[in-house]
Amino acid sequence: MNHITFNTYLITIFILTTLLSCNQTNSPEPEIEKVITELTNKFSQLLKGTSNPLDYYKLVRSVTNGEMNFEIQLRSEPDTIEDPQQIIIFKNALGQYYAIPFFSNTYRDYWDFQFDSPLPSVKPTNTTFEKEFISALNTLNFIDTIGTVWTVIDEMLSSLLRCSYVTKSDSTKLLTLYMNNNYNIPVENSDSGFHRLQKNYAAISDKWLKQEFLYRADIYFDAENYRIYQICNSERLWRNKPNLSITVYRQDVVFHQTTL
Repeated sequence: MNHITFNTYLITIFILTTLLSCNQTNSPEPEIEKVITELTNKFSQLLKGTSNPLDYYKLVRSVTNGEMNFEIQLRSEPDTIEDPQQIIIFKNALGQYYAIPFFSNTYRDYWDFQFDSPLPSVKPTNTTFEKEFISALNTLNFIDTIGTVWTVIDEMLSSLLRCSYVTKSDSTKLLTLYMNNNYNIPVENSDSGFHRLQKNYAAISDKWLKQEFLYRADIYFDAENYRIYQICNSERLWRNKPNLSITVYRQDVVFHQTTL
């Protein structure tokens, strides 16, 4: 009887150990931690923090597409620090991960803003959002001939980042200048901000007028980050992989809030 009990005990321990091992193997956290660490090693603008990367870059929200079996996460530095930076993480159907920076408007070279210039006091990133995003899409095989990339783009911009899709009929919302309090960078003149806004609007309107020369040109407004994303596909044959280009416009002006 004792022999049977001991064997049952061993079997139970084996099953529990196997289940725990499987849970650890299937956990996405090690892979997410890995891509965040690789990204913070690559970009010194992304602080490593003093704790585990998953604890420092907290999950803001995630979006899962069941039909195409992909996931996108938005992670951020603590909002208690001045000018927190963020990271976007993609996961494809094969379980492969890819992370890109989602910097604030402080890093103007990264966004390659139209009608704007990088700040001399800010360390350059030596890359652009367009380059990093398209690299992620290519690496994870999201750019194909069946339109996967457009689903990924829409899920990222509409669901994850909560941007609004802008059409010609409601384009007047693009003429609002937003005040962005940021003590890390110099104050801007509001007149120059309005002037830039007018140029942004003219360029976007011109692209709408010439849309017949493009297969697709989508405009998204990111109210939380004061940016406009213009996603264009110059490949006119629907059977071919899209040829993407991304133009970003800044809609804010920097000021320093004062208290009495």
